Amino acid sequence: MDILILPSCGSFMYLFFTSMFFRIVFFFTLIFSNLSLNGQDPVSILQKAEKARQQIPSYSEIEITSERPRYSRKIKLRNWSLNNNYSIVEISSPKRDSGMVYMKAGKKLFTYSPKTDRIIKLPSSMLAQGWMGTDAQFDNILGAALLSKDFNHKLKLPVNVNNESCHFIRCVPLPETAVAHDHIDAFINKQNGTMSRLEVYNKKGALIQQIDFLEYKIIDGIQLPVSIKFSAKKGTQNTELKILSWKKKPDLKQAFFTESTMKNLGP
Repeated sequence: MDILILPSCGSFMYLFFTSMFFRIVFFFTLIFSNLSLNGQDPVSILQKAEKARQQIPSYSEIEITSERPRYSRKIKLRNWSLNNNYSIVEISSPKRDSGMVYMKAGKKLFTYSPKTDRIIKLPSSMLAQGWMGTDAQFDNILGAALLSKDFNHKLKLPVNVNNESCHFIRCVPLPETAVAHDHIDAFINKQNGTMSRLEVYNKKGALIQQIDFLEYKIIDGIQLPVSIKFSAKKGTQNTELKILSWKKKPDLKQAFFTESTMKNLGP
């Protein structure tokens, strides 16, 4: 089997699907933020919300619709997720891209194309590519950084977001926290603890990324955000992510996430 090392300057479609993969991983990092938040201490509120990052092994089918000023694009995916370090995403439509696979296994990233029957190892610099068409990257938005641990916090007056009364917590990175943004504003539903919105601001104080959690449902006994909207460039770029189906996979183990699996996912 041939393994190619891809140069950091990929094609448009390569960057598009890679950013899609990062978005999926980021989505499942936040998916279980449904804990009760009774305290008023911002650190306590964030710590409870960030327990969501201890994910449940799962299989899901997802639809992503991206809207740009000159075009729109819809893709469907299958996703196997152990946690935010191990995930496989396979594109199921459109037909011309069907079968393309992306895998994150620990700190390694790979992609597989059935057309060439080759696995490509993605360079670490790919994590620094523009995320959702902005200057922020997946690794910078949250990555290894925890809002509760790696940021200073200020609990502001409650606000209404998406018709919900929310805790408003401003998170400013500590000097030693390696992130590219100035601060993140987190809005957490006061009643049930679900995440309502995240806003990411750059060093100039401009909003560069907004993530709205639009709808929650209980699926397989777990409360999930089934519709999430990503907005960038003052709303001229939008991507909506919807869960079409989701189920627990307690038998999913780390050993599943191999290069061999990427080529043999089956129907």
